[in-house]
Amino acid sequence: MGCRQRHRYPSAILLSALLASLSASTAAALGFPACVQDALRQNPAMLLARAKMAEARGQASSAEGRLLPRLSGSFSAIQSNNPLTVLGMKLSQRSATFKDFGAGAFSGPATLGTAPGNLDHPHAYHNLGTQLQLAIPIWDGGAVRSGIDETRAMLRAARSGNILARQQLVFSLLEAYDGVIAARSQVRVALKDRSADAASVKTTEQLFRRGVVLRSDLLAARVHAEEAGLGVQQARNALANALDNLEILIGWNRPVPPSVGKPVLPEMPSGNIAALEKEGLFRNPGIRALQQKVLAARAGVAMARASYMPHVNGVVKQEWNGTSLGNGAPSYTLGGQITWDALDFSRGGQVDAAHAKVEELLARLRQAQDRLRLQIAEAARAARVAAHQARIRELALEQSREAQRLLRLRYENGIETLTGLLQGQAELDHARSAVVEARYEEAVRRGALLFALGRMELADMPAPARSAGSAGEQS
Repeated sequence: MGCRQRHRYPSAILLSALLASLSASTAAALGFPACVQDALRQNPAMLLARAKMAEARGQASSAEGRLLPRLSGSFSAIQSNNPLTVLGMKLSQRSATFKDFGAGAFSGPATLGTAPGNLDHPHAYHNLGTQLQLAIPIWDGGAVRSGIDETRAMLRAARSGNILARQQLVFSLLEAYDGVIAARSQVRVALKDRSADAASVKTTEQLFRRGVVLRSDLLAARVHAEEAGLGVQQARNALANALDNLEILIGWNRPVPPSVGKPVLPEMPSGNIAALEKEGLFRNPGIRALQQKVLAARAGVAMARASYMPHVNGVVKQEWNGTSLGNGAPSYTLGGQITWDALDFSRGGQVDAAHAKVEELLARLRQAQDRLRLQIAEAARAARVAAHQARIRELALEQSREAQRLLRLRYENGIETLTGLLQGQAELDHARSAVVEARYEEAVRRGALLFALGRMELADMPAPARSAGSAGEQS
């Protein structure tokens, strides 16, 4: 018997160590800053925003490159017996002779009507040509400059869009992170409700057997207990959904769900509604992106107008032509070109369309500004109401604590039943859960206001707020 117990101890020790290591690996709370950093690194919304910004940066670089000369090179190999082509190849090689023009068949004025066979029917001839060409843009009516202004404005719009996506992600993380904490509080309350209802059913059954209560009372207690069990299942489902939402946002790929820390309560912006609206109109990244798009559209108008102006370009070309590599005859070409479409009826429509685009974006900007003013006003009012509601819930929690203290004293002195004590504990847990819910609502309302103001950054997230279930709340 003792030998068998000695063999069991190592297994028990190993099992305890395994459970301890597992609990240690899952007990480390994932802080809100860590969630934000993980989400910013791998969330698809941020990857998409960064890709759009890289695309806009590439378009701006491409537009700026149109101001610079363009150097191109080419190599060609040609063989032909076409009279004009053969003569051109020989001239470019600087190897044409009088014989190529049929001089050998000329013997005087009597032969002027004779067709020169070497010129009209040459043998097959080939040419190897190498060419370097430098195209120099000189003036295009301002189209390139306007295109650069357009792409730079779109790049600034993409940067504002990146900031908007980041702040939207931080706000979503705030909702998900504090949402997990609120959901776990609801699970604890649901479990306490189920325990209290189970004790109530047991007491009612005893009273029913003694004939003190009716069968309908017993059935009502059982129905209430079943509803409490359903409430536990619903609360656990809500917690699972909240965890899934958080895991998706931060890219969690571990088998164990994340363990969050204490709730986060953003700072409440100061100032009246008029001051907050002014700040939001200046800082909100969505508004700033639309403003940059308006500037880009105005640059598009200048690009459309550039088609009315002359275009001036220069060219420098160097060629080598020969029958083999290394023996090419050099030649160069210098030139300039002025083009001007004096009559083109399509240009007016292009300018009108560009102007209409500006008007459309100005209207969208005005709508967005009006919506933002309303959003800031509503968010500020809601945040203040939520703060007031949280203070009321905290006072109610203090009252519930005192009531439960008195119930415990009555129970210890034999005046109160265990069922009454459990029901009082459930009411206290409800009060705690109400505080958590109120603080969650306050955090979300403050976050919505910060997001509207363009200040939903990790730097605006203070130290975690004190949890409703932390100090001094153990029953």
